[in-house]
Amino acid sequence: MSELARRLGWGARVWNQWRAEHPDAPIILDGVDLSGAILTGVNLSGASLRGARMHATNLMMSQLDNADLSGAYLVEADLIDANLRGATLRGADLREADLRGASLTDAIFSPEDLAGALHVTLPTR
Repeated sequence: MSELARRLGWGARVWNQWRAEHPDAPIILDGVDLSGAILTGVNLSGASLRGARMHATNLMMSQLDNADLSGAYLVEADLIDANLRGATLRGADLREADLRGASLTDAIFSPEDLAGALHVTLPTR
């Protein structure tokens, strides 16, 4: 497990404090398994989470703006009120993920990427 993944496992409060203290640190969590984690309000802005496994992960109110979630497994993830502005969702599996109130403005995805997701409100472009 990478040091970043271990730090993230300590919870959103500790993680967000560390992010505030290290704003320029690259966040590379490609392929990490965060399944079932409770990460409400976590700041993962600009993070690379390519191919990450986040089955049933609670990402409610999280900051995922400009994050790369290409190929991420987000089945049954809770993304209520998450900020996904500018995020890349190509090839992500969002079946039964709850996107109620999530911001998808300028996010990069195809209609197939959101197939099966719950409560999707597409931005007007």
